Amino acid sequence: MTPGIHTISAEVYHADPCETPSLSSSIAKVLLNQSPRHAWMQHPKLNPDYRPEENSRFDLGSAAHALLLEGNQAKIAIIDADDWRTKKAKEERDTARENGLLPILAKYDFAIRQMVKVAKEFIETTELKGIFDNGKPEQTVIWQEHDIWCRTRPDWLTNDYKIILDYKTTDSAAPEVFIRQIPRMGYDLQSEFYTRGIYRLFHLMPVFIFLAQEIDPPYACSLVSLSNAYRDVADARVERAIELWSNCLSTDTWPSYNAAIHYAEAPGWMVYEYERQSEDSA
Repeated sequence: MTPGIHTISAEVYHADPCETPSLSSSIAKVLLNQSPRHAWMQHPKLNPDYRPEENSRFDLGSAAHALLLEGNQAKIAIIDADDWRTKKAKEERDTARENGLLPILAKYDFAIRQMVKVAKEFIETTELKGIFDNGKPEQTVIWQEHDIWCRTRPDWLTNDYKIILDYKTTDSAAPEVFIRQIPRMGYDLQSEFYTRGIYRLFHLMPVFIFLAQEIDPPYACSLVSLSNAYRDVADARVERAIELWSNCLSTDTWPSYNAAIHYAEAPGWMVYEYERQSEDSA
C-alpha cells in the first residue's frame, strides 16, 4: 500500500496493510513503556500467534464510536441477555465478533444512544460546532519515516486535514482528571504520532483534540488538547520510538528488559519512617 490516505476496513488496518511490519501509536506505546519484545508479541505481522484482545467494556466504547462518528448501526449486534455468563449469550457474542460486529447487551443499547445524543449536543456548543459535517471517520493514514512504514487511523479527520478529533470513553471526563490519564494511557504519543502522519504527507500540522465522554449518566463530555510544550516532549518520544523500531526491524533483534541487576532504593516515606523510629528509640 502506498503512502497516503486510504479507505479500508478496520480488520485490514489492524492486520497491517503495509509492505513491512509498520509502526502504529499503540505499538510505539508498548515499545517505549514495556520493551521491543512486548511490541513484537503484539504485532500482527511479527507474532504468528497474535490474537486481537477481546473486551466487553471496549465493545461499549466501540459501539458509541460507531454510532457517533460513522452513524453505523449495522456494525452493532444487540444480544438479548442480561450478561455474558450463559452459554447462549457467549455463543451469540462470539458469532457476532466472528462476523465483524460489536456485540452489545440489550440493556446497554439505550445508554449508548444517549451517549451519542449527549456528545453531539455537546459538540454543537463548542468551537468545533459542525465538525461532523466536515470530514470523514476511520480513514487510514500511511507514510514512511526513513526506512520504516507508519500507520494511523484517526477517528475523525476534517476535509482540510486541519483537525483530528479522537473520541475517548472514560470514567471521568473532568478535564483535570482526563489530563492526568494522558501520560499513563499514552495519549500524548498518539496525538503527536497522528499529527506527524498528516504533516509528512501534506506538510500541514493539524490540531489533535480529544473528545472525552463519561460512560455513565449524565455522559458528560469535555475537549482536551496538548499544549505546545507538551507536544514537544511527546514528539521526542515519537522520535525515540521510530528510531528503536527501525533498529529492531533492521537487526531482527527484539530484546525485553535489561539483563543487568537493578538495585531498588528505599522510597522516601520508608526512609523517613525509619529515621523517625530511630529518633524515638534513642
